[in-house]
Amino acid sequence: MNDDFIDLRSGNLSSESFWPSFTDIMTVVVMIFLITSVILMVRNWELIDQLRTSLLAEQQASEMIRSTTEVNATLEEQLAQAQHEISVLRMQLMQSTEDNDMLNTTLADKEQQIIVIMSDKHRLETELTNSEQQVVNLDNKLQQVIIDLNELSKNYQQQNTELKSAADELIILTEEKEAQERQLVALETDYSSLKVKYDKLVKPARTAKGKYVVEVNYEKINGKGRIRFKDAGEQQYTTLSSSELHRKLKALQKKHSKKLYIKIIIPENSGLSYSEAWEFMKNTLHKYDYYYQG
Repeated sequence: MNDDFIDLRSGNLSSESFWPSFTDIMTVVVMIFLITSVILMVRNWELIDQLRTSLLAEQQASEMIRSTTEVNATLEEQLAQAQHEISVLRMQLMQSTEDNDMLNTTLADKEQQIIVIMSDKHRLETELTNSEQQVVNLDNKLQQVIIDLNELSKNYQQQNTELKSAADELIILTEEKEAQERQLVALETDYSSLKVKYDKLVKPARTAKGKYVVEVNYEKINGKGRIRFKDAGEQQYTTLSSSELHRKLKALQKKHSKKLYIKIIIPENSGLSYSEAWEFMKNTLHKYDYYYQG
């Protein structure tokens, strides 16, 4: 028998050599069991730690998604309000431009009239000077040219009358110019008053938050009005006629009751006058927008 291994068969072992060998074997088995248990426990801890990390990452991702959704909703509301304010400001700018162009045209006409009158006045003054010179030159021939002198006197009086009329007309034109300037000041005052009324009209109580928001784009193309409509959730505009737009908004008003928010957009260079843009916005909002339904 090889000396490296102990024969454990009962016939070959005495009681003194059996138990130490058995104890060694069981010790090895217990150690293997303990090592295996430790390895499994360490592995389980690693898996638990990974699971906790995954759950934490999932919670952080959910929180980020919720925060991003709230930010997007707030930005969308601010964008809707800003676009509405820009449209109204564009209409005000169009009205101011039209009024300013009309006043400039009137002032140019008056200035041209003043230039013509001043030219006539200068001509009459020149003629008067010439007539006076003729009177001096003809004074020595008074007896011979008495008839001509009388005629010149008549011309002199007529010229004085014309000069007085021209001066009176100049005064009238000056007064008209001052009246135009006062009218311009009155228009600026009316504009300020209109802006105050508008500020009251679009007071912060009107908001797109929590509302069913639709967009209506209105402009003129080649002199013809074009209405484009975009419902909530849609990405593209749909071109509608005026009657189709009213039917669409009436159906949405019936469906969404007092939560229908209409965003009117007047593009830059829309081709509309102030009165056209304002009339369209006022009629549409007062008929269908939740804010004007009482």
